[in-house]
Amino acid sequence: MPTTTTESEHTPADDAPVTTARPAHARPLASLLATLLAAVLATVLALTTLVAMPAPLAAGSDDRAERWAGFRIPPTGRADGGWIGGYMLNDTPVFVFTPGRRPNRAGFRAVDATSDLRGAKGPSGAATERAAWILSKYGGHKDAVQAAAVDAAVLHLLAGRAWRLGARRGAARVRASGDPATVRRYARLMLRGSRASAGPHQVAVQPTTADVGGVTAVTVRVTDGHGGPVAGLPVSVTSPDGGVSQPAAGPIDTVTGDDGRALVRLAAPVAGWRTVVAEVGQVPLHWLRVRGADRERQASAAEGGVRRTIVASARVAVRGPQSLSLTADPTVLVAGSPARVVATIDGDGASRTATASLHGPFASAAAAHCGGPAVGTVSLPVGADGAYASPAIAPSAGGYHVWQVTVDGTDASVPVTSCGAPVRVRSRASVTLSAPATAAPYDVLAAQVTVAGLPFGGPIDVTTSLYGPYPTASEACTGNHRDVVQRRPGNGTFTSISFQLEQQGWYAWRASIPEGDLWLGSTSPCGAVGTLTQVP
Repeated sequence: MPTTTTESEHTPADDAPVTTARPAHARPLASLLATLLAAVLATVLALTTLVAMPAPLAAGSDDRAERWAGFRIPPTGRADGGWIGGYMLNDTPVFVFTPGRRPNRAGFRAVDATSDLRGAKGPSGAATERAAWILSKYGGHKDAVQAAAVDAAVLHLLAGRAWRLGARRGAARVRASGDPATVRRYARLMLRGSRASAGPHQVAVQPTTADVGGVTAVTVRVTDGHGGPVAGLPVSVTSPDGGVSQPAAGPIDTVTGDDGRALVRLAAPVAGWRTVVAEVGQVPLHWLRVRGADRERQASAAEGGVRRTIVASARVAVRGPQSLSLTADPTVLVAGSPARVVATIDGDGASRTATASLHGPFASAAAAHCGGPAVGTVSLPVGADGAYASPAIAPSAGGYHVWQVTVDGTDASVPVTSCGAPVRVRSRASVTLSAPATAAPYDVLAAQVTVAGLPFGGPIDVTTSLYGPYPTASEACTGNHRDVVQRRPGNGTFTSISFQLEQQGWYAWRASIPEGDLWLGSTSPCGAVGTLTQVP
């Protein structure tokens, strides 16, 4: 399911000190020197005191800034002189980004959010995003060196060539600070990080489908403006609804790792769709919160230490079981006749496919199973809960058969298979007879009897009958007859028990077999050629 996001700004209670952790996608120029500088920075700044940065007051409040964190430097008559570092405006740090204007003594207007200061001669959109990232990430920590470095880096990006770190005015301001070497080092590290990471950050929520009773694994991935991982951001994951019957879960709090990912697991006790929501805090801005001057030609400033919260969500299924019952229709049939199964399915109203196969033949109902050969396989579409009749399959051999039906799984249900609904298929057995055409009085004769079509053999009782004598052949097969019964093992040809033909006339022969559990009864033709014997 697609991830949806919302976001809001906030000023964090604790702004992280500057660090030099290099993004995974940074260029190889981030060498051993940067790593050593990072260690120095982390050691120095770990000893500093963090302060709360509440949101700025509404327009109309006292809006004159005071020096907050930084160093005194020589005045120049412009906003770039007298101080390098941050100012405090209504309990919010601000940093001047128009150093060539007069110092701001009249106050500032309400906040104006912008992502582009370029104008006619202003900085590029990319430079604006980089400055916003530095202000947001490092501008809320009250430390003289760090605040001076933020000041220098912001002017490097936004104020024009003269205020770049290597230019005359920019270099002079840094040299006038209390610790120029460290300020310059910090500023360059901030600029390097902004080049690699500034821009809109993205949050992706990737939950995995779970079976009921298991867990939904949720991966929250945060990437910076260049697609690199963002580590150390707080993440809170909840599942507030998830459907009619899915209970709420969470919140579970965690932090993104070095790969920009956070993994949590939510219990999945109930089947159905659920919403997974991830709230990621402390995300650096990619736009500036500008405080314009109340009077023209006085300096404007941008707020520091302001972060935002991104809320992203995704829908995911918790798969539940389906129920399946089978009924054969019909339960008894003759080989060659159509057979079908009626599957009653419950558990998911989504469109899916059911597959039915008829397995057999088997010699007994107890021996029937769905691992045997399939006579045929058919499929049918399934939607809402209910009973579904399969297309027909015509078994060609007698014996016991059994149905197997498999219903596909969906996003919210697991596949289900059932084997059952036995079917008894009766074959069409046959019996034929061949007798001598003539005989002398008092001859003892026998007929050849052939039994075919019995599934799985016999035994079977075969009855051979002799009719006559008749004056003419047309009267054969009626009246009195003599019968003999023989127990045979199954299909095949055998010689019947003999009869003595004592009188002259026509005699007719007939053989029959009774019906069985797996076959129909049969009687041979009588009075046809090959079944009559004449005693002249």
